[in-house]
Amino acid sequence: MKSFILLITSLFILSSCSNEKVKIDETVKVNEENWEESATLVREVVVTDDGQIGDFIFHIGNNGRLGFGEYGPFIAGETQKYMWHFWDNKASLTKPFKVIGVSKETGEEIMVIKKPANSNLSPKTGPDNPHLVPSSMKLPTPGLWRLEVYFGEEIFGNVVVNVEDK
Repeated sequence: MKSFILLITSLFILSSCSNEKVKIDETVKVNEENWEESATLVREVVVTDDGQIGDFIFHIGNNGRLGFGEYGPFIAGETQKYMWHFWDNKASLTKPFKVIGVSKETGEEIMVIKKPANSNLSPKTGPDNPHLVPSSMKLPTPGLWRLEVYFGEEIFGNVVVNVEDK
């Protein structure tokens, strides 16, 4: 039930941000030197059945065509659930999906997510709604991490996140 509420909330947040259509420049390249934490949308939501309030945080990718909602912050060494959102044609999103994490501090690269083609990609329910991919992610050390998103061997975009110490 909580997952459903968060999903609906995230869709509401994204659809209510603006009535304007924004044309996305599809020539945006991933800037591997940018280590600024990615933009986020934060909205206070009811997070428990007994009415407790918490923040829902949505991380926005570098190209405006991807992002993910978090069910909890990144804590070093701990697994957490995240829902990825993609705005693009389905054909480009049906290839194998992977996310590679790169640590700013050490340069370490790790495989964060790897899924086969068409794995867990939910259909869009309208022209402004995203394709969704549920996932779990764990990053091993605190600091800034760039999450590089690939469909097939082609990079789709990235999100830079701050991982907190335990």
